[in-house]
Amino acid sequence: MERKRYCVYNQTRESFLSLGVGVANTVFTRLKGLIGKLTLRLDEGLWVVPSIGIHTVGVRFALDLVYLDEDYRVIHVVESFPTFRIAPLKPEAASVLELPTHTIYSSQTNVGDQLLICQAEEMENWLAKERPKLSRQVKPITEVEKQPMASLISRMKDWFSEDRRRAARKPAPGLVAYYWTGAAPEEHAVRDVSETGLFLVTEERWYPGTVVTMTLQKTDKDDSTQEHAIAIQSKAVRWGEDGVGLKFVVPETPKRETAETSGDRQVDKKTLGKFLQRFLGTK
Repeated sequence: MERKRYCVYNQTRESFLSLGVGVANTVFTRLKGLIGKLTLRLDEGLWVVPSIGIHTVGVRFALDLVYLDEDYRVIHVVESFPTFRIAPLKPEAASVLELPTHTIYSSQTNVGDQLLICQAEEMENWLAKERPKLSRQVKPITEVEKQPMASLISRMKDWFSEDRRRAARKPAPGLVAYYWTGAAPEEHAVRDVSETGLFLVTEERWYPGTVVTMTLQKTDKDDSTQEHAIAIQSKAVRWGEDGVGLKFVVPETPKRETAETSGDRQVDKKTLGKFLQRFLGTK
């Protein structure tokens, strides 16, 4: 029998946590959990129902944990929970999501956020209705029909097309980007860029709403501007055949630097504009 898979969407942050969590809702499946798996892909995870806490005894990799109440509201989160441990018990929890590490950070999930958990068919219908405000209109697990996952993924490629670009993008020869995936950073070309975002040439396909921290670097060392590399956060907003469209997430003014953060500071809009002026033809 095919195991059912569920989408997990953060309505508060407008970001996906997963497109394919399995469910553990029997004594055996809750006890087994993720024991026996060698690794956990980005689109995998486990939804333990009911549960007030989990263990990672026998699990071979760290996990992000999201504790939910009966209305799928986040009541507690744990990032990178290690192996062979017993997680905190939360009596008020109704279920726990076991997800790949970095999921909480990339989706910006916090305590108090409202999640939507359902199979792909219902998620697709919800997206088609332009994300109306919902309040736990999720069918019980035993009543949900088959999941058209391929259709949902196809729709997600264009989901954020409603978020129209605020500025025209221009080719960006001489601009590359680096981001950390756990391995050594690799250079990725930037196909085009604007003052509000860029299109990154990559094989990655981050969920819409995923926040990615990357370093933008100019390959032309003779450029007259002061900055040759900046660290910046961006949010995935659309997919293409050869990469991902991202929207810059920058504050209006820079945060005060400290000894701990000065080496990897996030830029403000003014600094970003100055860095991109050669590519955008601005002064």
